[in-house]
Amino acid sequence: MSPNDAPSVGEMVERLVATDNLPDELHGVQHKVEEYGGGRKETRLEIWERLPNEVRSEVLSAETVREFDFEIELFTSAQTSHSESGEGTMVKNESGLITYDAEANQYHRYEYELPEEQSGYTTDPTLVGSTPQIDFDVTYDGRDTVAGRGTHVLTFRPTEEADSFTQSFDFITMWVDAEYWFPLKHEANFQLRNEGIVQTTEEDVHNETYFQKHAFEEIEFDVDIEDSTFRFDPPKDAERVE
Repeated sequence: MSPNDAPSVGEMVERLVATDNLPDELHGVQHKVEEYGGGRKETRLEIWERLPNEVRSEVLSAETVREFDFEIELFTSAQTSHSESGEGTMVKNESGLITYDAEANQYHRYEYELPEEQSGYTTDPTLVGSTPQIDFDVTYDGRDTVAGRGTHVLTFRPTEEADSFTQSFDFITMWVDAEYWFPLKHEANFQLRNEGIVQTTEEDVHNETYFQKHAFEEIEFDVDIEDSTFRFDPPKDAERVE
């Protein structure tokens, strides 16, 4: 196969969900956008991650461009959360997770044991699960460049046979790094429901959707991150919040 030939869609999906092709470390700056209920929020984060279970992210900026009409809960773990004020540091390692809000001088600490096996990155999970060939129709949308790196563009749409959880998606489009098969950018549209990937307690949310975009503006792999990056102690006068 020549350098200009792309793998088949099936091969791309297999590489996307595999973990043996991933770099050991990454460092980058990511831009996040979320839109729902008439609102829009943009956040920029600096991220460091080392497999299998070390992550640090720091909020560089956060702006609510338009206010939201109601609140939602995105079905994700606490490992990606930051303070509501948008000023935050999050560090996860083998001891657990800590989030720190410098503006409020408050922190949360979650202590637990993490598995030792490598399971992929948490900064930008694929969103399509471990068997996307079963749950989604996948189309190849060509090549593109993200953060200076070549990517393959794939769009996933739920099949009629997919479970109701998966059918919360309208679509997921991913820009997948052509070397490491790591998602450098994704755009996804979800249907808002009282149960599913995006949840809300609002009773009247018919035809409401949630749009999410994560895109790396800068990224580098295997850069020999210092161990101290994944350690964090809040100031002695900081308040611990349960």
